[in-house]
Amino acid sequence: MYSKFETIFSRVTQAACTFFLAAIFVMFLLNVFVRFVPIYNFTQTDDWIQFCLIWMIFLAAAELVRTKNHFVVDLATSQIASPAVKRVMRVAVLLIELVTYVVICWYGVVWVMRSNAHMQSIPWMEVRYVYLAIPVSAFFMAVFAVKQLGETVTGKRDDTETRE
Repeated sequence: MYSKFETIFSRVTQAACTFFLAAIFVMFLLNVFVRFVPIYNFTQTDDWIQFCLIWMIFLAAAELVRTKNHFVVDLATSQIASPAVKRVMRVAVLLIELVTYVVICWYGVVWVMRSNAHMQSIPWMEVRYVYLAIPVSAFFMAVFAVKQLGETVTGKRDDTETRE
């Protein structure tokens, strides 16, 4: 069940990030083109690019957490020979990550709920839809951190395993 969820999450996230990147690319090219050939003034492209970029970055960060390819400082753990001590350190790191993701998710929800501003050039779009990327991605990061924590505690996860 969980692996099916991971597969669906991965496919949806990769498709969304690909769409956002393509949209950014097209809007950027159109914006540059109309500066030299004044056909139409794309006043909203900056806000749309900002929206797509923020969602793409936060969704990609959640995918990196899922695949264990996010930024990791393993200088201390790589020097330790004892597997038991490595596991304890890995559990500590995962607990810190989990707490961080939960705090980001919680305050992201608070930020979204308190936001009542609108995008500068898109008056019908509220900024909260941009901010929503924060708690959504942090929620999934927390889910993946719980999974990794469970695998580490039960010994199903090896620190030397290859990443996807």
